[in-house]
Parts: sequence; structure tokens; C-alpha cells
Amino acid sequence: MENMHPFKPPIYVFTFTSPAIMALNISKVCSADSFLLTFSPLEGSIRDPFHILLDPVLEEPATNTLLHHPHSRHIPSISHIPTPDLVILTQRRITPPLEAALRHIALTTTKTIILTDAATARTLRTWKNFDISIVGALSPWLDPRLVGEDRVARLPVPPCYIGGDRGEVTVSLIPQRGFMKGGRAAMGITYRPSPSRPSPFRRVVTMPVTTPGPTISTPPPQLLASLPVPCIGDLTARLVPPTPPLTPKLPQPPPKDTDTGLPPPRFPGKTLSVIFSPRGTSYNSIKPYATSHLVSEAALPLTALIHSFDAEPRQLLALGRNNSDFPIGQETALALGARAWIATCGSDVKATVRNGRPRARTYLWHEVQEMLDRAEARERRACSGRYAPRSTQILDLYQGEEVTLTSDGVCELDPLSQHQRAVPDALGLFHSVSAF
Repeated sequence: MENMHPFKPPIYVFTFTSPAIMALNISKVCSADSFLLTFSPLEGSIRDPFHILLDPVLEEPATNTLLHHPHSRHIPSISHIPTPDLVILTQRRITPPLEAALRHIALTTTKTIILTDAATARTLRTWKNFDISIVGALSPWLDPRLVGEDRVARLPVPPCYIGGDRGEVTVSLIPQRGFMKGGRAAMGITYRPSPSRPSPFRRVVTMPVTTPGPTISTPPPQLLASLPVPCIGDLTARLVPPTPPLTPKLPQPPPKDTDTGLPPPRFPGKTLSVIFSPRGTSYNSIKPYATSHLVSEAALPLTALIHSFDAEPRQLLALGRNNSDFPIGQETALALGARAWIATCGSDVKATVRNGRPRARTYLWHEVQEMLDRAEARERRACSGRYAPRSTQILDLYQGEEVTLTSDGVCELDPLSQHQRAVPDALGLFHSVSAF
């Protein structure tokens, strides 16, 4: 009798190279809310950096030493910074410095794309001697599960090698809800890098020696367990958004005491994320975007929150009461686990009431850090019963200062940022204290 050998299924061996650790460098271009974001690998020069310029405004050197560090670097011209791949505008009012910067960019480069809201885009397209082909309009972001369309601007990142997969940059215009509508919209930015090297794939097949029988059409369970689950954001970047169900099922909000819990990202450390809100945006407006788009892009925790230190503005009917005892961005930083919170100038100084006082209070950086530390300590003691170090670092950059972050937090700080900062005491006098 012929010997029968047991069937030996094919053995699949998969090898995937992890993507390079990406770093985000944030540099303050001027004393206004103008920042340069540079996405590049933390080690080595694998690809050309991707530059995003936020609200390009150039100005003369400041003379007020109480508001500006005397040793801060002045950037005399926009030609002294790298050519941006993308320019994002949040200002609805086109000022002369902003117009000069945009015209200079349009004349000196052909690869830059300008993204802004629809009203500002229409204004730019009416300019004479201006390349309107580089201007793109952003629609207010809405949950694609409810509206049936994807309102996210997606820009490809070139691959690192021939035939490789491309990365992607997404930009979203997050509208402000409630009575603070208007110029308080936020910009959501994510950066997913392209793979630095191809993923070697090898399959070793052991031919069975047995009588003919039914073939196995499905791979063994080990194959399915070894493959990573594809990210939803990778699918929606190439396919038409799915048709929303007849009765959309919204996620149930967690209890107020534990409102900071969000699903963890599938690929931690792969996608970097930034929320830019120069005048401040409430977390109630950012939450739908965070729980939908940032989760699908595996972009949590938030890498950087560029947000004002203002408290929530008081409504016209409640000017006699203090409606907020903490900065409006504190809830966003806690809920999204922001690695760094970088200050902006905040609300317009002209927005005052009859008595000449601004509607919103602006906190100092050390006040924000203290309040955030206390809030994080309360939440972590409630969850684990013990105190853990803070995960969000508060930064107030001066002109020319910069900071480098990864998905794990701040990894490099400009020596200029480690200066002695002026902090007022109870009498309003300024004293120098260490920021770090």
C-alpha cells in the first residue's frame, strides 16, 4: 500500500519594514500668528521635507521688549524660509503684509498650493497679476457618515522610491459652533508619510504529497493574524465615501467625568496631527472631527495644538459673570492628549465692551501649565489611583524660535526657547523665572 503523507499547508512568511519616525518642526515666523510646519524624518534624509506655512505675515522687528525676547531672530523676508508646499490661511481680512507675502509666493514658485475658506478664496481670485490656479477653497468639515461626501482636502506626498506608496496630507476647515461663529474656525492637519523602504514579501510553499482532494481556497489563520488591518483613512482617500445609512447611529457620548477617552490609533506614531486655531475654538466644535477623521487616520494622540490661551468669551447677555475659569483650549488638549500646546496671540484686542475691557481673558503660559497639570492629575488619579507626569507641554514661542516634536512628545527645543521669561507677580511687576 502506498504511503500517504499528511497534507502540509503552505507556509507564508511576511516581512514589513516599519516607517521612519517622523518629526514635526514648528517655527514661529513672526510675532503674529504665522508658523512654519516642517515634516521630515527624525533621522537621516530619506525624503524632501514637506513645508506648510500658516498665515504668512511678515513684519518689522518689534521694539516692545516686554512682549518680545531681545534675542529672538527676525526673519526679514519670506525668501529666508524654505519654499512652502502648502499655505493655509485662516484670516478673513486680507492685510497688506499678508497680500505682499502671498504675491511673493505666487511669483517665486509654481508648486505651492494655497488653501483657505470659500470667501477668502473668492477674494484672492479677483486679484490682478495673481496666479489663481494655486488657490483652493475649503468647505466646512462635516461628518461624511451624515452628509455622504468627504469634505477633506487631500494632497499626496511623493513616494520615496519608484513604485512605492505615496503619503498623504489632509486639511480640514472645522467651523465654530454656538455664538462664537465667525473668525474662530480651526484648521485640522494630518501628515501620513510614505513608506521609507519597500516591504519585502516572500512566500514559501511546501507542496503536499497526497492524493488529489479539495483545494484550500482560503489562507491559513496565521496569514490573517499577521496582516495589519488597513486604516479607514487609506480607503476613503481612494474610494468614494460610503453611502450613509438611513438612520445614522451616532456614538453615545461618554460620561462627563470620563469625557477624555477616545479610541487608540491603530498605528501609533505613524501619522502626525495638528490643530491650528489662532483665536480659539471650543472642543464641542472639534470633537466630531477628532472622533471621526483623526481616529480614521490613526492620528491620535494629537501632536500639536496651536491655540490661543484665551478663556471662553462671555456672551453679550452675561457680561457681568465670569463664564469660564480655564482656557478654551484646555478641554481639547486633555481630550486629544496633545503632546504640545503652542500659544497664539488670541482674540483681537479691538474686541472690547463699553468699559474698555476685552470680553475674553488671556492667561499666561505658566497659568495654563498649572491648570492643565491639576486637571491631568485629577483625571489620572481617578483612572489609576496614582499621579502620573504630564503629557502636554505648554510653549509660548517668540519670533524665530522653534520646537521639534514626534508622536511621543517634544524631542528638541530651540535653545532660545529656554530663556528666562517675564512673569508678573501679584503686584503686576515682572520677574524672570525659568520656563523649564
